[in-house]
Amino acid sequence: MNFRRWVSFCISVFLILINVGSSIKAEESITTYFRNDSVNGLKISDAYETHNMGVLWKSDGFFFELDLGIVSPDMHIYKNQYRVANRSFGEIIMLTYGASREYKENIEIDYYFKLRSSGTYGIDNLQDLAHKILGLQPVNHVNDLVRMPNETWAGVGGLYRYSFKSAVNISQSVGSQFYLGNDKVEIAPFFSGEIDYEKYILSGEIGFNLIQFDKIISAPPISADHREVIPYIELGLDFEYLGVNWFVRDRFSLPTLAADDKLFGVLSAGIEFNLE
Repeated sequence: MNFRRWVSFCISVFLILINVGSSIKAEESITTYFRNDSVNGLKISDAYETHNMGVLWKSDGFFFELDLGIVSPDMHIYKNQYRVANRSFGEIIMLTYGASREYKENIEIDYYFKLRSSGTYGIDNLQDLAHKILGLQPVNHVNDLVRMPNETWAGVGGLYRYSFKSAVNISQSVGSQFYLGNDKVEIAPFFSGEIDYEKYILSGEIGFNLIQFDKIISAPPISADHREVIPYIELGLDFEYLGVNWFVRDRFSLPTLAADDKLFGVLSAGIEFNLE
């Protein structure tokens, strides 16, 4: 299936999904966030230089996300101009548009349409700036040797979550996420829980990702092999401070590359501004 037909198919599926019934979440917010594996909350991994930053807007049950990301080789192996990369380098821009629905107060279903594109966008200059501030060596001139080709992908995805309470301040949920695109096919079942202490919320999640293929992981010129099953565990903290909502997440899993079995950690943090 060529790219135009794939995009037409994804848009058609999304338009069908977006008309599936039920109640709309009446809220409006903007969330800014970052994700980084280099300075993880519990472990300095520096595993794949996974840097993401973005903005998520939610309004009346719909959401739109702009994400800017970098993926690059393992910097513990990839140390000088003679280094050997274990995956390709890429700058990735991602646009996501979707909707959230609630059924019977304890069932949540999200669905979305996603565009993702690799290219030269200048995001890598922010990485070099951070390296300069931290006194680390610049990497752009070497990363360009293994830069992945310019390409654009499209897909549709979703989430199903069933929630229940086991105590007054404890809630739990089970569910699954899925994504079907010409860049990646993935199913990710999970079990999560939250403890609400009024001033802050502790959360945890365990699950695993089942991946049929991932063209960003296996992009040329390195063409690395992706891992098909990735178990993970995540811990989180949400709290309100200065009138806005803050969150911190720490996720540990096996790496996305089949050839690497080291523990891989990613720290996520962000601020949510309610606009109501």
